[in-house]
Amino acid sequence: MNLGLKKTLKVLKIVASAAWWCVLVLLALLLMNIIGAKIKGKVPSVFGYSVMNIISDSMGEQMPRGSYILVKRIDAEDVRVDDVICFYSSDPAIFGFPNTHRVVEEPIVTEDGIEFVTRGDASGANDKVNAKGENLIGVYVKRLESLERFVAALDSGMLIIVIICLLMGMSGMFVYSAIIAQKNENAEKDETKKKD
Repeated sequence: MNLGLKKTLKVLKIVASAAWWCVLVLLALLLMNIIGAKIKGKVPSVFGYSVMNIISDSMGEQMPRGSYILVKRIDAEDVRVDDVICFYSSDPAIFGFPNTHRVVEEPIVTEDGIEFVTRGDASGANDKVNAKGENLIGVYVKRLESLERFVAALDSGMLIIVIICLLMGMSGMFVYSAIIAQKNENAEKDETKKKD
């Protein structure tokens, strides 16, 4: 192996190792953020976005039970009529839990803050208790159907089998490459000894 190729491979190995550690640190920080939010009973947010699971049929066909949605954090002042918002409910029946409903009237500005009259798309009546701006999680961006399929595959167990097989294959490749590297190193040592 020529000297230039060895140096290039060494640099690539250092860059790959640094990138791997950066990814691991980023994942650890994200995980700590998510766990911290969950401990506080809040919806985790990463870079101003949250993923939420719809657990009722109140939003009808647009977001049926079991849907996953992407929510973007915004200021209460930026919410408009017809926006679908996610908020911590003040309704005694589900107090403090996240709720996702549509804003059906102009926001109400009071001395205590902004309130929103909301309604589920599948419901015939407005919510009994207005959503408070201070409890706003964010506004609906889109439904995450690919995440729904992923979760369904996890539930079926098939994806877990595929992941295990991939991990075993990758482990085998690492072991194989380590064996080859050791053989090459031994061959170079033997060649060096023959020259001496």
